[in-house]
Amino acid sequence: MRKVIKEIKNCLNCNKKFYSYKSEKQKFCSYKCAMNFRKNKKRPPFTKEWRKKLGDVQRGKKKPPFTSEHRKHISESQKKHSSFIGKFGILHPNWKGGRSPYPNYWTETLKRSIRERDNYICQICSQYGNQVHHIDYDKKNCNPGNLITLCRQCHQKTNFNIKEWKLFFERIPKKY
Repeated sequence: MRKVIKEIKNCLNCNKKFYSYKSEKQKFCSYKCAMNFRKNKKRPPFTKEWRKKLGDVQRGKKKPPFTSEHRKHISESQKKHSSFIGKFGILHPNWKGGRSPYPNYWTETLKRSIRERDNYICQICSQYGNQVHHIDYDKKNCNPGNLITLCRQCHQKTNFNIKEWKLFFERIPKKY
């Protein structure tokens, strides 16, 4: 039988003695003491140097980090990306005049009816599915025979190699 070496340690919170295995890095006698220690742990006070630096920044004598001078070093690709931030609607470069690729009758009611017809089961992997997919990839064709339920992962897969997926969906036996 192997001997386990225990050692006596003092709890950092209550200073009570407790036994701990030598291999463990236990510092507290209980979980409760550990949580009390974390809650009551006081930060060390700021030194005079820190207070002086903070005061200089607050008074405007020193510039805080990441000002316009630092922005000069950002790469061109990052500048292009950051130019889209905060641009919505007409201001966004991908704005298409407020048009939707879907017809007016593409509603939540239609999508819910397709999901219920398929019992919320993905038609590819037979897992839970909650996304409605157009078999012929024509968003204007919202005929229930053209719509099936897919899970999120399978729906993402169908956005690539569209020709192969069209053939795959043609081979699936239709129950509608």
